[in-house]
Amino acid sequence: MTKEEIYEKLETEVKLRGLSPKTYITYKNSIGLFLDWADKPYEGLEEIDFRNYLIYLVNRGDLSTSTINMYNASIRFLLEVILGKNINYRRTARLRKVFNLPNVWSKETTERFFSVIDDPRDRAIFLNIYGSGLRVSEIVNLKIQDIDSKSMRLLIRHAKGNKDRYTILSKRGLLALRRYWKVYHPVNSANFLFPGKSANGNFSANSVEMLFRQYKQAAGITEPGTVHTLRHSFAAHALENDVDVLCIKQLLGHSCFESTNVYLHVSKTKVYQTPSPADQLNQ
Repeated sequence: MTKEEIYEKLETEVKLRGLSPKTYITYKNSIGLFLDWADKPYEGLEEIDFRNYLIYLVNRGDLSTSTINMYNASIRFLLEVILGKNINYRRTARLRKVFNLPNVWSKETTERFFSVIDDPRDRAIFLNIYGSGLRVSEIVNLKIQDIDSKSMRLLIRHAKGNKDRYTILSKRGLLALRRYWKVYHPVNSANFLFPGKSANGNFSANSVEMLFRQYKQAAGITEPGTVHTLRHSFAAHALENDVDVLCIKQLLGHSCFESTNVYLHVSKTKVYQTPSPADQLNQ
């Protein structure tokens, strides 16, 4: 089997499982690097090659746990699905995920960020990322028909995990969108709310990231932060406003509470007003 034949079968198997084109690209790139590293006939690849490659990736020291686990999933798919090998999960287990608290801005820092954004398009983008808890990929893929101003909600199509969901549309977010519409008159054949330069393309996620860095610098914000920090801040600030964690989970599109509960550790909620028993000591 040639590398091209592997990629062809990979594409078919990904489609049969309803996985996204992005997953195919990720698997293809990871598998290609593994095949080049192994440097042996592909049919002869075995579990020991898989293990040795994982050890190599860990020993590199420059890859995150999630990246190595992504390689793990890609190569397992190659060996088990494409090549029909029997792989023992215990001997090729995923790395234990490192628990890191998300970066969250205070409300004051968030206000300072928005204070320097005058462009109607950019303000509409960032205000709705923060106001609705969106990922950058979700804001750039919004279409005009996804805005439900009567019910004050946004339809998020094919989000992470290829799942659709609704989230809230803030009043400020809607006003920003209306101002943007009057100034920019965004029209393209694909109905993207934020179109790109091509006739049917959308505004790119990289462009949003670049704009974020520019405005962050203009606001004099030295705290760590990316566009995703606005989504984190949405969740943390909602918790501080006593919004039920179940509602936040649904709005963010999380599949499990573990992902949402992390915000309990970074929000200034009532839990941190709990009296300490140390303050009740007589000595």
